[in-house]
Amino acid sequence: MKKIIFFLFAIAFIYSCSPAKIVSISSENVPVQNNQYVFENDTIKITYSFWADKGIMKFNIYNKINEPLYFDWKNSAYIPNSEMVSYWQDETNSVGSYASSTTWFYGVQATSSKMAAKSIHKERIGVIPPHSLITRMDYKLAKSYYDIPNPGSFTKNNSNLFFRNYLMYCTNEKFEGVHGTVDNAFYISNVQKTTFGKKDQFKSETKFYVKKQ
Repeated sequence: MKKIIFFLFAIAFIYSCSPAKIVSISSENVPVQNNQYVFENDTIKITYSFWADKGIMKFNIYNKINEPLYFDWKNSAYIPNSEMVSYWQDETNSVGSYASSTTWFYGVQATSSKMAAKSIHKERIGVIPPHSLITRMDYKLAKSYYDIPNPGSFTKNNSNLFFRNYLMYCTNEKFEGVHGTVDNAFYISNVQKTTFGKKDQFKSETKFYVKKQ
């Protein structure tokens, strides 16, 4: 038992000492409020959170008006280094559920189970009811530790990752008439080295971390 505990402790110690990078995100058109990037106009409020392993493009969209807002996810996109990645793909996902039941026959227990699946087609047009919000967190910002440059500071022009969140929305579900757009831009502005066990000392919704595998 002592050997097992020592082995687990050793693994945890090695894991916590693994190299990691803390990556800071900057923006030239989205201000920081309460340690988060927040974009706001008369219609919507968007709050960003990047803190996660390898970073994540997580954002909340809040509908400020008294009528529904519709978002065209096909024409909305995460855009890393000018490469458009749409928030909608024309595909169908299968979602399964597992159910089991137990019965008794003459004192003998019998268990039966079955798997049920149904297909769900992703909707191109999404809706946010009045005075409510949705959360999107579709894409990672980095694939690995080696995607992030060595420690240093960077500008928008020499950063290795410049990314945008482009959204198209309208009060009309068919997008007839005037529609609105959002184009929020961000970039990696600073990289620091640390260990994985110390990463939470740097925790911020305007940063993310990457652990060396």
